[in-house]
Amino acid sequence: MQLKKILFLLIINCLVISCTGDKLVPTKGPEGDPGSELNFAQFDDIPIPMDSELIKEDSIIISKQNGWLGRLVFDTGDNQLEIFDFFRNELPKFGWKKLSEIRSERSLLNYSNNNRLASIQIIDNTFFGSMVTITVTELDS
Repeated sequence: MQLKKILFLLIINCLVISCTGDKLVPTKGPEGDPGSELNFAQFDDIPIPMDSELIKEDSIIISKQNGWLGRLVFDTGDNQLEIFDFFRNELPKFGWKKLSEIRSERSLLNYSNNNRLASIQIIDNTFFGSMVTITVTELDS
């Protein structure tokens, strides 16, 4: 009887140990659904500065039916003023129209394109470059 208890506890222990680790977290890309991997190539209607690094855990795409909706967060190697000028110059080339711009410690640009609104926040990183958050939502018709 004692041997059965020990064997039972050993099996339970092995099962619990095998359930721990990174594999419990949903995966994207090669280990998960390759089509669900988030990358800049999916966003051809908005300019992205060269050498930007997408922060996938802070980015979320809600819909792609009539253009994507959601939030993109990425780091760039350029300072906030350079990124502000980049978006100011490049967004009109992608069909976006300026609604408002605020250049400050936390710069904000608001642009519209058809039935969508893009709000772009740019913040200087502590040591190098800047962090950009692009939030795209639908405009009421």
